[in-house]
Amino acid sequence: MKGFHYFMPADVYFGKDCILKKNEIFKKYGQKALLVTGRSSAKKNGAQKDVVEALEAVGISWVLFDEIGENPDLETVERAGLVAVQENVDFIIGIGGGSPMDASKAIAVLAANPGAPTEILFAEEKSAYLPVIAVPTTAGTGSEVTQFAVMTLHKKRTKAPMAARVFAEAAFLDSKYMETLSPKVTNNTAIDALTHLIESYLSAASNFMSEQIVEAGLKLFKDCIPALKAREYDEETRDKLLLASTFAGIAIAQTGTSLPHYLGYYLTYEKGIPHGRANGMLMKEYLALFPQGDAKVAAVLQCLGMDNIDDLDKFMEEVLDITETFTADELKDFAKRAMEAPQRLLSFSAYSILEEHVYTLYERSLLK
Repeated sequence: MKGFHYFMPADVYFGKDCILKKNEIFKKYGQKALLVTGRSSAKKNGAQKDVVEALEAVGISWVLFDEIGENPDLETVERAGLVAVQENVDFIIGIGGGSPMDASKAIAVLAANPGAPTEILFAEEKSAYLPVIAVPTTAGTGSEVTQFAVMTLHKKRTKAPMAARVFAEAAFLDSKYMETLSPKVTNNTAIDALTHLIESYLSAASNFMSEQIVEAGLKLFKDCIPALKAREYDEETRDKLLLASTFAGIAIAQTGTSLPHYLGYYLTYEKGIPHGRANGMLMKEYLALFPQGDAKVAAVLQCLGMDNIDDLDKFMEEVLDITETFTADELKDFAKRAMEAPQRLLSFSAYSILEEHVYTLYERSLLK
């Protein structure tokens, strides 16, 4: 067994009302917080109310930035960073799905480096940053336990990960905040978690520990498959989806994601396809790039209770609402732009990735 290094610094608290029960945790990070949320979901699902109650119970003041949209862009996080500096906050609390949590990491860097251009997010891996607390309200991104954040770059017409590595200091996992999610959002985000698990397991950077975590996450996900198909979710299912998502985040924190995630960015930017669904649409053909009989692909399918990649593709079609159409010219453009990316974004595959592979993957996945 080859050696590995494993680092997972986030304190994780799981369970109903964990924010209120563990409110003293917030005192470790300062006297004033910036709450980073979307426009309405954190209010509707009760997460913002619980965070505010917990903060006020221990005498911490707060200010709200609630302008984070889906797929946050640099312009928005720059505005929020200025608010954080002007309000002299001590730490950032990201409440929501991947967008607010990712944005909170970028804001934490900008707040700790007043006056720095947004380019610092992509240039400095070890930039200073304010402490971040994560409160996920979807079960998909795993951002609460990863060092990654993805921003929309309008000038480049795509999305890209920050170079800055920002782990949350603490994450509070309470599935009650997911009870208000629609079936569409629940399924799209669940597939995001599934693709994290699969891509981590098949990564050239995987190791024994990350693989054990992935296998546990896949088995949790398997238990949720009937609910995802029926689009009906009880409390136990929500708990398992949340844990599977967090396990997936812990795994990709070690290995990164791979080709489907990066290629999915173009589907999200150009076609408005939600991130998790975009990844799921590409997953079967990504697995088809591996040699027939690949042992790790077989292990993934076994954990999910599936016999082959066609079973996985059928599952994706059952749980995702896929209506988009594509042209060959669009896909050629996506493939060309993908190959112009820094090689590090394509380097986690165990096999060499060529432009012909990328176009073929797009074509077989999307020209049906």
